[in-house]
This record gives sequence, structure tokens and C-alpha cells, in this order.
Amino acid sequence: MLFKNLSRLGLLLGLILFVSCSEDDSMEETNTGGEANATAVYITDSPIDETNVDAVFITVSEVKINGKTIEGFNKTTLEISSLTQGRTELLGELELEAGMTSDITLMLSETDASENGPGNYVVTSGGEKVEIGASSEINVNDQVEIIGDAQNEVVLDFDLRKSLKQDGESYSFVSESQLESSIRAVNSMNTGIVTGNVDNTSEANGDVVVAYAYKKGEFEESETSTNSEGVNFSNAVSSSAVSRSNGEFEIHFLEEGDYELHFASYSDENSDGKLEFSGMVEADTASSIDLSGFTVEANSEVNLQISFTGLLGL
Repeated sequence: MLFKNLSRLGLLLGLILFVSCSEDDSMEETNTGGEANATAVYITDSPIDETNVDAVFITVSEVKINGKTIEGFNKTTLEISSLTQGRTELLGELELEAGMTSDITLMLSETDASENGPGNYVVTSGGEKVEIGASSEINVNDQVEIIGDAQNEVVLDFDLRKSLKQDGESYSFVSESQLESSIRAVNSMNTGIVTGNVDNTSEANGDVVVAYAYKKGEFEESETSTNSEGVNFSNAVSSSAVSRSNGEFEIHFLEEGDYELHFASYSDENSDGKLEFSGMVEADTASSIDLSGFTVEANSEVNLQISFTGLLGL
């Protein structure tokens, strides 16, 4: 009887071990990676709001997503300030599994693509090249959805308005935490565009008018004041300067969702080449679209016909 019981116990233990091992093997097979999806990585920019800056250059030495480096990538110096209104620069391609990315890292170099210094610099309106102090490694806060069985395009929006600060004649990147939150990462397959035309820009009473796109409900009056890094409208998703010649503006790569749009007027009041905030601009639309709440869908365009009626509070 004892022998039979021991035999049964042995069979039971063997069965448990077999099931346990089978489950472990199944889990390992699940976690060892799904199908890789071709992913192109691009970089773009939102415009800088400084009249005394002609161009901004950065040098990218490495790009990593989910710990994977773009193969064959060569150090590249980009005029990042020229990549506005939907213009992009291809950094390279890599294979990524479907799902949300875990990390995105952008490495900047102290020397340019020709190994000359500096690698990151501002060209002023007077033609002077001024080095941008700081950051070599940027860990982007955003996660991006990689879609299975699709040609994915990850776009890194290097928002210079939020990323760069000036102290006298010197330029530097903002703090590490501010810089990491200033660079958006999106999959262009999940984004749309907001375009517009303003028929009377002179009513804004400024040298430059900027359109700021916010997630619906996230704009507050405090946004008009600068934060600790000297950046105002710091929580805007993206922005675009309104053309003085034709009143047009374009805000690209907005992830699908609900947004609101606000306009701010700037003037160089003391002729020092630096724009000062003049006030918020009152704006109306000629359509049924409400500027305080409208929807952007993937692969679509929201077009706005706008009239300015002056500065708010005046």
C-alpha cells in the first residue's frame, strides 16, 4: 500500500513539474519577441520665436529606440530650425516590435559631422556662430505606439522654442528635465494637421503672432508667464508662427484627439532682437469649428478661416 501511494505521489509531482515547465516555456516563447516592423525615424522642429536668430544647428551622433541603435547611422549636423511646417529629416530606419516603445534616446555631439567644434550652435542675424552649451544625452519622455504590419514613422519634434534659452549673448539648452519634456515623439500614422488662414493679422498689433495648440482643457492664464526656464506657453503641444505676408499657419504631427487653439502677439519693444509678449489675440472663425474645442483625427487636416479682432483685455 505504501508503495502504491508513493508511486501515485511521484506521478502527481511529475505531472505538476511537467505543467509548470510547459507554462514557463510558453511564457518564454511569448516574451522572446514578436514580429519586427520596419520603422523610419525622422526629426522635425517647431519654430523659434527670436528675431535675432537666423538658424540653429544640432549634431546628432546616435539615436536609440528600445535600446536598439539605428544601424549604419553616421553623425549628422542638421539645420534644425529649417525643419518647420511639416518638413522632416530622415535619421534612419530600424526594426521594432509592435506595441509601445519603452525608451527613446537622442545623443548630441560636441563636434559637428566634420569633427569640428561646436556641434550645436546658433547663427545670429549678424552672422555670428554661438555655441549652445549643454546636453549630450536626451531621454525623450514620450512613448510611441509601433503598429504591426505597417511602415511606421517615428517623428521627433525638437521644439526649439521650449528647448533653447538665451542669457545675454550666450545660448544654452534648458535643464535636462525641461529638455526631455520639450521633445515630442509620435507615430505619424496616428497624427493629423491643423492649418489656417488669418485675414487681418494687423489687428494683433505685433511683429509676430504665434498659434499655440493645446490639448482641450489644458490652457491656463498662467501659460502666458514664463516658467523657471524662461519659457512661456510651456504646456502647448506645438505651435506655428502666422505668416505676416499671407496670414497662413500650419501645425503638423498632432496626435489624434481634442484640441484648443490660442494666439499670442509678440513685439520687439526695445529693438534688442528679442521678442516680448504683448498679449493674447482675440480670434473668431468663419466656420462652425470652435477654437476652444475641436477634434484632430489621424491622417486628416483641420482647416480654419480666422479673423483677429484685437488684443484681449484692450
